[in-house]
Order: sequence, then structure tokens, then C-alpha cells
Amino acid sequence: MGELVLRVVSAAILAPIALWCVWAGALWFAVLVCIVAAAAGGEWRRLAGLEARGIGTILIIGPLFAVIAAVWATPVVGLGALAVALMLALLTFGSPWAERKWVLIALPHVALAALALLALRQWPDAGRELVFFLLGCVWLSDIGGYVVGRIVGGPKLALRISPNKTWSGAVGALAFAVAGAVVFASSAGIATATPALMAAILSVAAQAGDLFESGLKRRFGVKDSGKSIPGHGGVLDRVDGVLFAAPVMALMVYLQGAEFVQWL
Repeated sequence: MGELVLRVVSAAILAPIALWCVWAGALWFAVLVCIVAAAAGGEWRRLAGLEARGIGTILIIGPLFAVIAAVWATPVVGLGALAVALMLALLTFGSPWAERKWVLIALPHVALAALALLALRQWPDAGRELVFFLLGCVWLSDIGGYVVGRIVGGPKLALRISPNKTWSGAVGALAFAVAGAVVFASSAGIATATPALMAAILSVAAQAGDLFESGLKRRFGVKDSGKSIPGHGGVLDRVDGVLFAAPVMALMVYLQGAEFVQWL
């Protein structure tokens, strides 16, 4: 119960800050993304044991350079900066491959999500709504998975990766996200089919991100990625779903547009 209270209090403080940054404009949101990307890179650096190695610095400055390039120019330029950071990590022969491989995994994990978030926020006439929709789906998915999983329980989803995850929680996560999208679409006067489908895909992506981070923590033998957020652990623990869902949503929006979030 004490951990649940901490989770609720932390979310009640952090969620309004994140939402305000989305609402306030692209620049404020970019500042938030920079802070989160740097913190996530620092946690990756500690998880992989690269704190004493120069290559670990790339985990922090790589995503930052990509974000700054995206804000200064375009997300495509940000992708170019990410490619340069990956090349530096690949060619840093002063570190063994066992360490460099984690940098090559961590950089896309953090930077692609950061660039996707910026691209969504910069989308003409619908950037704010797109990010709100993304965050709403991921947060509802997290809540649904936690609540239904705790109440219903049942067979484990991926016992070797995360012993607490259940199939009932996965279904609950999906149901909460889809229900939220249907309520949004009905309120906005939009056909519900596309928002519901998008929410389902984002929920699956967010759950995949959660499982990915659980696997990382098991691999490195830690309970949390950090201790910066009471009740949640670290920044990676809090944004693991967004890190997977943001690139997926950005791809879907580029393929089909943003009409599914635009109020009539």
C-alpha cells in the first residue's frame, strides 16, 4: 500500500508537468524531452556499467544531440545525428564489444522515441492532440494492466522476463486504452474505429516496452533502473512504454495522417 501511495503521489505531480509542457508549446516540450532523454541515457549508462568508460558518455550526449538537431532543424536531421552517434559507438575500439553493444542498443531505444515525440508535437495543426493521445493511451494501458492484473491475476504472461505480468493484466491494459480512445472519439465527434485500433496498437507497443525493460533489469540484476522517482524507480521505469509506443505512433501518423485526433 505504501508503494501504491508513492506511485499515485509521484504521478499526480509529474503528469501535470508533462501535460503542461505538451500544451505550452514545442519549445517547452523539447526541453522536457531533453531532460528525460539525458536522464534515461544516464540510467542506461549505470545499468550497463559504463560509468567509468568514455563510451558511456555517448549514451547521454547522443540522444541530446539528436534532440537538439531535431529542434534546430527537423526530425530527419535528428536521425542523422543519431546515426553519427551510433557510428561513434561502433568505432570506439577502446571499449570491448560487450560494452559497445549496449550503447548500440540504448541509443536507438532512447533517441528514436525522443525524435518521434518531437515529430508528433511538430505535426501541423494536430501536434498537441497527437502527443496527448499517445500519453493517454500509454497511461491508460499502464493503469489497466496494473489494476486488472492485481485484481484478476491468473496465468503469467512472461514468467522468465517479468514474474508479475499476467495475461489478465495484458487484456486489461488493452481494454483500458481502447475504451479511453472510444470515449475520446465519441466526445470529439470522430468515428471510433481508427482511434480504437490506434489505441490497441499503442497498448501492445507500450506493454512490449515494459517487458523489454523488465528483461533488461533482470539481465543486469536490479529491481529498478534508478531511484529518481519515488514509487516508480527511475526515469526508464516511468517511460518504458512511451519509448516503444512513440516511434510506432509516429510511423502510423506518417502513413495515414492525423485526422483520427482532430475534433470536428
